[in-house]
Amino acid sequence: MASQEAPRNRKERRAQAKKHSNSHDIPLARPKQQAPTGKTLIDIAEERQLLQRSSNGSPSITTTRINQDGSITEIHESSVSPEAVSTPYLDIFLYSTSLILLHFTLTFLVHHQYASERPSLLPLILSSTVYSPAPWLILLLVALLHPRASHPFMQLVFAAIASVAGVWLVQASNDDPYMAVMKKAPALGTLWVWGVVELRWEIAAACLTMTAVWARWKGYAFW
Repeated sequence: MASQEAPRNRKERRAQAKKHSNSHDIPLARPKQQAPTGKTLIDIAEERQLLQRSSNGSPSITTTRINQDGSITEIHESSVSPEAVSTPYLDIFLYSTSLILLHFTLTFLVHHQYASERPSLLPLILSSTVYSPAPWLILLLVALLHPRASHPFMQLVFAAIASVAGVWLVQASNDDPYMAVMKKAPALGTLWVWGVVELRWEIAAACLTMTAVWARWKGYAFW
C-alpha cells in the first residue's frame, strides 16, 4: 500500500504546486514608454548639488543618507585631488634591487677583465654593496625620480642622464687607464641602463643613436 500511495501523493503534490504557481504568475506586458512623472534620481542629485564639481576642479564627493520618508541627509563632504597618487613602493624596490644587482654585475665584469688576479666573490659583494655608497644613492635617485618618470620634464632629465652616461662610459673605456675604468664603468653603466629604461622608446633610440654617432665621430671602435 505504501508503494502505491507514494506515486499518487507525488502526482497530487506536483499538480497542487503547478496550480499554485499558475495562480501567482505575473502577466507579461511591455514597459511603459512615457517619461516619468515624478522626480528622478538625477533630478534629486541636481537639487542637492551632488553632481557639481568643487572650485579647484576636483570631483566633490558627498556622503548622504536616505531617510525613511525619502529625504536625503548630507553627512559630510570631501574632495579628491586627481594629483594625489600613492607612492609606488613596490616599483621603487624592484627598480632599486635590479639596478644594485646590475651595478654588482658590472663591477664583477670590470674586475674580471682588468684586475691582475681573479676576483673573490664575497669581498667583491661587500665592496660593491655594504662598503659602497652606490646602493643608497641608487635607492635615493629611484625614489625621487622614478615616480615622476612619465612627466615631460623628467623625460628630458633621463635623456640627459642616458646621453651623458653613455658618452662618458665610451670615452672612459677607450682613453682612461684601467684603474679609472674599474672605478667609473660600473656606476656609469648603471646610470646609462637606468636612463634608457625610463625613457620612451623613441627618445631612448635617439639617445643611443647620438652616443653611437659621437663614438664613430671620435674614432672609437665598436668591437
